[in-house]
Amino acid sequence: MREAILEAPNFRPDLEITELVAPMMSVGDYAGAVAAVHALMPGAIFSPSAHAALADAQRGLGNLEQAQRESILAQAALDSIISTGEGTEAEPWSVLRTSDAYDVVLASGKTPRSQVAVGKLDRIVCTDSTVWFFDTSTEFARS
Repeated sequence: MREAILEAPNFRPDLEITELVAPMMSVGDYAGAVAAVHALMPGAIFSPSAHAALADAQRGLGNLEQAQRESILAQAALDSIISTGEGTEAEPWSVLRTSDAYDVVLASGKTPRSQVAVGKLDRIVCTDSTVWFFDTSTEFARS
């Protein structure tokens, strides 16, 4: 599945769903948020942020069944990332997008303080001094 996402013509490793939909969500334009995220598919598929945004927007539209489906997909995307390693330098988590790394950090209840490249890895340090490593290289993501 990762291979197919990477090969999608509109795949963007720098995708920032939250920044895209936040203005729409803040004014109650839930349909606009759904349309904006759907326009990014298939490149945004399995982005925890994309599915969480769709869940929130569908909830705002009153589509609770669709919201539940998107919430399940957001959690599945997070679980998929966590299954790729331990978050350590020796066994980093593989992500397709930088925002996916932040999704993992935020879902864990942590607050990111800094991010720095360490070789081919991204190291994120949280405000509580937790340190996690993510591999955003396409070679690792394709494995």
